[in-house]
Amino acid sequence: MNDEHKKTIGVVGDDEFTIGFKLAGIEKTFDNENFRETMEELMDRDDLGILVVDENDLEELPKRMVREVESSADPVVVSLSEDAESERLQEKIKRAIGADITK
Repeated sequence: MNDEHKKTIGVVGDDEFTIGFKLAGIEKTFDNENFRETMEELMDRDDLGILVVDENDLEELPKRMVREVESSADPVVVSLSEDAESERLQEKIKRAIGADITK
């Protein structure tokens, strides 16, 4: 695959939310200060295949936008929270990458 068509992972959140992703090598992290505007911009980008967001931030968006974000296939938006159930998280990961990597 040509490098210009590769998709990457992006993460939106505060420093506490994104630090683990940064340590894991995710380079595209975005501050959640203007979350709605940031999400509008990121949803239109061609270089992101998966976008990880804090579930609490996602709940602050208007309902219409939440529906659009949750149904998006490019990028796939994965919302995570500190109290996410393991099974629910596994389903989100499976949806995002198309394979179950937990088995």
